[in-house]
Amino acid sequence: MASPNAQQEVIIEHLDGPALVIAGAGTGKTRVITHRVARLIEQGVPPSAILMVTFTNKAAEEMRSRVEGLLRAPAQGRAIVAGTFHSVANRFLRRYATRVGFQNNFTILDESDARDLIKAAMGEVVGKEMGKGIGRKFPAAGVVQSVLSMAFNRDLPLATLLRLDYPWLMEFEPELERIRALYKRKKAGNNAMDFDDLLANWLLLLQQNPEIELARQLRYLLVDEYQDTNIVQAQILELLAREHRNLMVVGDDAQSIYGWRGANFENIFGFPKRFGGAVYRLEENYRSTPPILELANESIARNQSQFAKHLVTIKTGSERPEVIHVMDQNEEAELVIRRILELCDRDLALRDMAVLYRSHVQAAVLQLRLTERGIPFVIRSGIKFFEQAHIKDSLAFLRIVFNPLDEIAWMRLLKLLPGIGNATAQRIFKVFLEQRAVRLSRENLALEKALPAKAREGWGRLTATFREILPEGMAPAEMIARVVAGFYKDVLYTQFDNPREREADLGFMAEFAGRYRSLERFLNQLALVGSTVIRDHEESANGEQDQLTLTTVHQAKGLEWEAVFLIGLADGEFPHARCLEPPERLEEERRLFYVAVTRCKRHLTLTVPLVSSGFGQRQICRPSRFVEELRAEVAEVTKLAGVDELRPYQGFRSTLSVEL
Repeated sequence: MASPNAQQEVIIEHLDGPALVIAGAGTGKTRVITHRVARLIEQGVPPSAILMVTFTNKAAEEMRSRVEGLLRAPAQGRAIVAGTFHSVANRFLRRYATRVGFQNNFTILDESDARDLIKAAMGEVVGKEMGKGIGRKFPAAGVVQSVLSMAFNRDLPLATLLRLDYPWLMEFEPELERIRALYKRKKAGNNAMDFDDLLANWLLLLQQNPEIELARQLRYLLVDEYQDTNIVQAQILELLAREHRNLMVVGDDAQSIYGWRGANFENIFGFPKRFGGAVYRLEENYRSTPPILELANESIARNQSQFAKHLVTIKTGSERPEVIHVMDQNEEAELVIRRILELCDRDLALRDMAVLYRSHVQAAVLQLRLTERGIPFVIRSGIKFFEQAHIKDSLAFLRIVFNPLDEIAWMRLLKLLPGIGNATAQRIFKVFLEQRAVRLSRENLALEKALPAKAREGWGRLTATFREILPEGMAPAEMIARVVAGFYKDVLYTQFDNPREREADLGFMAEFAGRYRSLERFLNQLALVGSTVIRDHEESANGEQDQLTLTTVHQAKGLEWEAVFLIGLADGEFPHARCLEPPERLEEERRLFYVAVTRCKRHLTLTVPLVSSGFGQRQICRPSRFVEELRAEVAEVTKLAGVDELRPYQGFRSTLSVEL
């Protein structure tokens, strides 16, 4: 392992007092943290007096292992208190839970257990029939769980959160408040805590019991990825450090990209004002070539709220990043594949390349094209686009139109209705089989008998939607649009906590389906490349196989590749249309762009599609402002044939309506 550089050595030698370390992308922050811990122990600090906090258990173990290697003393490394915020909270509460109203043998509820308890509270507050499916507007338990957790992590009143991020749920604010209160009582009665409670009760413990032994024992605190902390986590750290003030936080304000899930940018930006102490900068980058850093530095410099820094590199290389304007996602996918194959011809492995994007929908066409070409890939950021629940739900309608006795499709749709589970769905489908037809009319007595009373309203809307899409010759794109408008939009806004994103996905599906006039051809295409072959890729994925990586930028943070393709750089897509105002949201989007380009070591390609998708509508949009604001000198700009003939839309891509 290389020796620390001059900037790192100064930080490693810092002993007492608060310190903020601004660690630019690829500048070796893990080395700094582990070397400083080793240095503290060499200076006589007991290992048990040191706390290292990270955001994953894997990172905590890696740091502990590195410290052990530096000290050549595993026992000392084991004595360090290290872990995630939640694991350290558990350590405190297992000893002192009685001081905050719980027994020390409390149960930790995982997400599934917590959701079940919320569902029980919902049953008492709004009735057992609510929240189980369409036909009733009250949100599902998973949505309620996300809303309550987000209110806690962002430290916002529930009414404020609903107004800002869930306006379609504002009418339910009184019921949600009662559910939250009852859920809290149920947890206390069960001697149980969910993940948010671990932090809330740790904070309460420290506020009410500043003298507890474990807190006084920890004299040196080191926190990684501090820019990702929320308000509660920052308050916990300040209470732990209130006497000795030996708090060193390491992070990069330019990589603060999780505000949407509760991370508070002000924690890192306001640290010097709250604590004073030293501010160090790590600016020597070990990852990227000079042209890539030049682009990254120029982009992030436009943010007003930041610590001034300028990354420099020890690497060599003169290949400038490419900005390529393409017509649409089809042309974008073909271009990316062509460049990938060119890099393979230059002996670059697929595992050393990645395609990054702002949202899943931007990679949907690319997934299909990669599968058609037999190029193996793995997605880090969730399941494949065409395997997502809302995509498969909407396509179930089309599958039934094509084959009315498609059991799998019917099971998906029937279980969306209130009061219908597996057994009831099977009974209803058995009626279809016995009649050798799907008779949806009210006069079907056998069907009426199998259908629960609470499902009848939803069944009526389901059958009305089928009547809308049954006319012979209707194009698949029109069918999808009518499914969403007539039935599935209510599902989106009651069953999912990110309905607007999923509605946009369905808009893309309609646009994609617009290439097919034949329902049979459309479904065959999806069956062949959207399911079977892609699943083969998933099942064969392992660390040894040479595969291309596809990932959202959020999931790519902390990773690096020799070649990066950043796709979908259209205004309204990246930056996202909902992040253009207020200014702090746009600045977070620019930080996200900065994170994306700094994942790249050597070959960086940015693609700009100028035609966007919607519900069967193709709309010309402007290139991302993050591309347009770059000086011509920092990138090679190419426009493929036909792009110059487009007249850009003078405004931002309109978002889909969210009114219910």
